[in-house]
Amino acid sequence: MIRQDPRQLREHAARRLLRRLRDLNLGDGSVSLEGGDKVRITGCASLDHPVEGGVRYYLSFSDGNAEVVEIHWQDGRLHAHLTQNEGNAETRGTSFGLNGHPSGLVELSGLKSAVDLSSASFEDYEALLSRIVEATIRVA
Repeated sequence: MIRQDPRQLREHAARRLLRRLRDLNLGDGSVSLEGGDKVRITGCASLDHPVEGGVRYYLSFSDGNAEVVEIHWQDGRLHAHLTQNEGNAETRGTSFGLNGHPSGLVELSGLKSAVDLSSASFEDYEALLSRIVEATIRVA
């Protein structure tokens, strides 16, 4: 039996996940935050960029503020951070452990969440992105 290097599986899974999040251009999703506030995911800001540079989504808060969440793969973890707009430096963020399996299943340990990259639906990716956004905002 040939075993794949776990690090390579994670990197491959991270690229597949980021590529799918970028290509779906998820939008019009609403995320409920603690305290009753809401944030809307209004679309992908990095449709024409390679996923190795990260995937960015526009966020619109109920108080009228707009921010961008950037998700990228670095040092064996999936990192997410918020900025006021695309050009600003990181302001606050979090990261998640990621485990990739040959079957296509990707587990994000910090979120206690998993998605099957080979069969996940649009709604599955939308739910995952919502959880990433919620967790990133929570650390702010």
